[in-house]
Amino acid sequence: MQKEQMTKLIPFLKERGLRITPQRTLILQTILTLKGHPTVEDIHRQIPQISIATIYNNIKLFVSLRILKELPYGNGLSKYELANQPNHYHILCESCGDIFDFNYPTLTQIEHVARKLTQYQIFSHQMEVYGLCPTCQNETKVKEGD
Repeated sequence: MQKEQMTKLIPFLKERGLRITPQRTLILQTILTLKGHPTVEDIHRQIPQISIATIYNNIKLFVSLRILKELPYGNGLSKYELANQPNHYHILCESCGDIFDFNYPTLTQIEHVARKLTQYQIFSHQMEVYGLCPTCQNETKVKEGD
């Protein structure tokens, strides 16, 4: 799957006139191998030989090209996911910052209502649900039991 995604991303970058540098390739490969929603720091921990500034600059580029989606939730550290995933929503743990994807039929009615009420041209919407993940719930129970 990772190799298949890379074979699609390389021509996509070339079509936009970008050089396919070893750093860009390694950053993309690392994102594809990391599970969940990595931060730039998570990516840097996997490839410390690339400067964090280079990683930030490339991540910013990948977001602008809509290869990645930025998830600026929670503790101030943006997390990222591939943009070509099926529509889904996120549940965020308010304690540890973990993000869990869940699929639910998209709520396109919200977009229709927003368009009618505001006359805006609507492109998309996001929904986040906040709570405590099972791990943090268990830690809270242990602390309360002390």
